Amino acid sequence: MLAEASTRSAPGDIGWLFGLGHGHYAQFLNFQECFPADQAHRAHWIGLEYDSSGDLLSRMPFLPRGIRLRRNVEWHARTQLAERADWDALFFAVEQLSLRRLVAGHRSYMYVDFTPSLKRQLAPWYQHQLGRNPALGALKARLHARLCRAARGIFTMSEWAAGGVQRDYGLSAERVHVALPGANLRRWGPVDRSSRTSGGRTRILMVGGEFTRKGGGLLLDWAEATSATNWQLDIVTWPGDLPSWVRDCLGPIPPDERLSGDLAPRLPHVRVHCGVRANDPELIRLFQAADVFCLPTMADGSSIASLEAMATGLPVIVGAVGGIPELIEDGVTGFLVKPGDPADLDARLTSLLADSSLRRRVGDAARRSCETYFNIDRQLRDILAVIDSER
Repeated sequence: MLAEASTRSAPGDIGWLFGLGHGHYAQFLNFQECFPADQAHRAHWIGLEYDSSGDLLSRMPFLPRGIRLRRNVEWHARTQLAERADWDALFFAVEQLSLRRLVAGHRSYMYVDFTPSLKRQLAPWYQHQLGRNPALGALKARLHARLCRAARGIFTMSEWAAGGVQRDYGLSAERVHVALPGANLRRWGPVDRSSRTSGGRTRILMVGGEFTRKGGGLLLDWAEATSATNWQLDIVTWPGDLPSWVRDCLGPIPPDERLSGDLAPRLPHVRVHCGVRANDPELIRLFQAADVFCLPTMADGSSIASLEAMATGLPVIVGAVGGIPELIEDGVTGFLVKPGDPADLDARLTSLLADSSLRRRVGDAARRSCETYFNIDRQLRDILAVIDSER
């Protein structure tokens, strides 16, 4: 009897379902790599491809693309879970209304980035997700609330997001858990920059997919207006949102292929990199070569790229939006700037360009912050502790 009781009380298997869209794809890879080795047998990883073929209906040419993508995710989730009734819990890093029955049919946890009120706070950048019809938007909000209430609990990456879940979806604080995000310290290690000569160019790095929303235009404006000359700027982004003059400088950009080029003659010290994926060795090399990380984002819930920069020992400058202020102690582990404020951005960049000791001091503090708080090992331990305590 004691043996049976011990078996029943042992933590069970967990299915981790990730929609492999932008953002969550990197977390899907990093969660697997950082999962506690002594519990690896418990974890089952399911990547839900939006573009891969699902059932017969999803392959019909008349079906709108958005519906097809959502149906693919639902079909793959149902197929993967059809014979997994013995799993103890599910973790859904995909918030899709059609998954409600799957969520309700298991001891499930949702990973939520945004709610309607939080998207409105960051207007106009997420307006397309809210829709232009208020009645339709209210209906979608009620359906999302219903989806989240079907789960045993909700995980968010910030107190900011947790407050939105409680307010918009009517969940009690006991069911909403903050698991602060982190960098994968196995990949993003500290770099000794003390030997870099003060006479060389200070390398600034920006990594942000949606160029405009991430503040790329603001950074290019700074590059054109600044009187400083001792810098080089690398921008890693997606090509679709680049200004036309930038695209003219780069020339044809093959889809899904890597391209790097400078913006001469207009901005010869700016180099743009497209097609560089999450955890790519080239991306890690760019972080290692940088001296400052700058992401003057206009709207974001959090910033994994900023944490990866901090993990390599870079001082970061990042927009003070969403839950990002919870990641950075302003002036100690990085610098927060007002979104869309060129004067604030210039002041922060100018101070770091002029002072290598400030860069090292802030960068060292940033790395220690990641080692203590903002790493995926700690995030996974926090998530597992909640799931296992609620068996």
